[in-house]
Amino acid sequence: MVLNVIVAPPCFFWGHFSIGVSSVIDTLKICAYDETYILESYKGKKLPPDFWRAPRKHGAVAVKPGLSHEYICVCAGVQRDGGAVSVAVNRATAGKDDINQVFGERVSSKTVILSDGAKGYGVLSESGKCTVLNANDGNDDGFLNINTVNGYHSFIKERNRNARGFATKFLNRYNTLFSKVFRATKVVVDDIFSLLCDMYNRNHTILESQTRNLLHI
Repeated sequence: MVLNVIVAPPCFFWGHFSIGVSSVIDTLKICAYDETYILESYKGKKLPPDFWRAPRKHGAVAVKPGLSHEYICVCAGVQRDGGAVSVAVNRATAGKDDINQVFGERVSSKTVILSDGAKGYGVLSESGKCTVLNANDGNDDGFLNINTVNGYHSFIKERNRNARGFATKFLNRYNTLFSKVFRATKVVVDDIFSLLCDMYNRNHTILESQTRNLLHI
């Protein structure tokens, strides 16, 4: 099943930062990559009578337990002490093509990817673009971990809950925003989010939206 979403342009370019890994390699881009899953939403759209499931009420869960096609896969990556990116790519588990689509142009020979061991990320190392490491292998000192991207997942899901779900077709627009404000101060993030979700005295009919200056609405 093909996911129909509005794909926003890449919101940033990975930057470099110095880290003393060895006397030979002193500049690496260490990034944590992983997927998270958001329940599909047709928010704002009336479902047809013959739709395969009934409309969900606020707080409802998926019809099927566990990971299913009801969940939208969001591939996310966070550079340590750097930027973040997230893109909704498909339903259920992301495949190699999905991972390459999101991260293929965002890595280089100096990129070290930390993952949870998912085989799909091997497509990035097979092409020689970067190095992929399993954060769960031989990591006694705890340096190799994907805590940063897990924190980003929580960041996205918390705001999804607060908004009572984002319409799936607009999910990548929100992903672009989240990647911009991730790691900004809490005051800045909450202020931007409140402005976006502010509905006070903003209820207008479709006719008003079509005929009035949108800056006045």
